[in-house]
Amino acid sequence: MIFLPKMAPAAAILAVAMLAGCAGSDIAFPSLAPRAVEKLPIEDPVSDSTGPVAVPAYAATAAAIRAQLAAAETARGRFDGELADARRAVAAAAGQPAESEEWIAAQQAISRLDQERGPVTSALASLDEMVVATGGAPSPELANAWSRVSAIDEAQRRAFGEVAGKLPNP
Repeated sequence: MIFLPKMAPAAAILAVAMLAGCAGSDIAFPSLAPRAVEKLPIEDPVSDSTGPVAVPAYAATAAAIRAQLAAAETARGRFDGELADARRAVAAAAGQPAESEEWIAAQQAISRLDQERGPVTSALASLDEMVVATGGAPSPELANAWSRVSAIDEAQRRAFGEVAGKLPNP
């Protein structure tokens, strides 16, 4: 073996450091063994089997539901009137070049028709908020109103798409 004098101090320090790891300690450290509570079996969480409960419609809520339904019904009448006008305007614009007087009148009629959809979509959004506030279990009155306004909205959406689709865009 070859003895290197430059390595001797480093070897001595390393030997002392290794011996320090073998020294005993008077400090009592906690055991890493499992505690008694950790040996207990884990129980499944108890599930709530009752499900959502319908919240009764209070007087103010019932009045708000009726107001949204009435607004949608009123808006449906205005939409139907604008729908007839839009159909006539689109029929008059058929075969006409884009940006002609008839085409512009049809575009304006379609814009008015789209504007008349606003109150129904607003009423549906308000009813949606009420349904969410009930936690997904709306009262029968709220569920009925939501279904009726949703049907009006879907019918208006289809009618608008049909009329707007017949007018060619440049």
